[in-house]
Amino acid sequence: MAQVLLGIDGGWSKTAGVVVDPDGRVLARARMAGSAVIGEPKAESCQVLRGMVDRLCAEAAVGRDSVVRCGLGLNGVDFSDEFAMQHAVIGEAMGLPGERLSLVNDGIAALWGATPASAAVMVQLGSGNTTAYRSRYGGETLFDHLNVTQLFDMRSGLIVMVARMIKGQTAATPLKEKALAFYGVREEEYAEAVYRDHIPRERRMYTPPLIFRSWLEGDPAAEQLVGEAVGDYALAAKAMIARTGSPCPDVAFGGGVLASAPPQFWQLLTERIRVYYPQVAPRPPQLPPEGGAAIMAGFEIGLDPQVLFRRVRENWPRQREPGGAR
Repeated sequence: MAQVLLGIDGGWSKTAGVVVDPDGRVLARARMAGSAVIGEPKAESCQVLRGMVDRLCAEAAVGRDSVVRCGLGLNGVDFSDEFAMQHAVIGEAMGLPGERLSLVNDGIAALWGATPASAAVMVQLGSGNTTAYRSRYGGETLFDHLNVTQLFDMRSGLIVMVARMIKGQTAATPLKEKALAFYGVREEEYAEAVYRDHIPRERRMYTPPLIFRSWLEGDPAAEQLVGEAVGDYALAAKAMIARTGSPCPDVAFGGGVLASAPPQFWQLLTERIRVYYPQVAPRPPQLPPEGGAAIMAGFEIGLDPQVLFRRVRENWPRQREPGGAR
């Protein structure tokens, strides 16, 4: 009987999955609705996760008995006192025995996908922010997955900055009118629209391209937002690098917030981090989190993670992500 590994990444907006064999061949990929949890997994999340396993197995032409290990990175797997319950409920829903399900916070799966290096740091900036690091394989550790430190978010920073421009607390720049047009609200409506959550979520969440364009055009307000973000990202990386025990770990920054970041942003981020660690050069993740979840699953059954990572990356489809952009 053929043996396969499943890798699944479940967040609020989507669930992505992949099937790979022990030789790193990518046999199937799929994308479905979100499956994040809060406490006890709800029926809707369980249905998505079961459907994901069904779909992946069908597309790879294998049965559940062929799944030697499933790695699942799930948003909401946050607390040790909830883990046993979540693992049991999700395993039953997915139709997989507990010993074949490796359940972790989605930040850990993202770290496994970011790099094959044994000393590594990952900052993921998407619908939410998550951070993780490791000093050895199997020692992956969440840094601030609850975001209690409030890692700077340019999207929420822009909302506040526009309000301050309108009120005259800071000098108005062209970014104000561009943001209002993007949000689809008039200046006199802005405060109420923000407070009453009338600006569509997709508008609030997808402002980084606007900020980056304005920054490249020399807008002072955009420059302030980018500068605050880079400075805070560098501090988070610095703190995690110190915990790896390595002066030069792999450092990855990913997620939708940085999808439109221009080369100048990466140059600035590198300069800031090198103030603390001169040999470090941050870069985007090499595989998406579902790929990382599959690598993690392979490691847990005894496969060499560096070899498996290389082979999966070599076989990863280069075409557009299924279901559209992240």
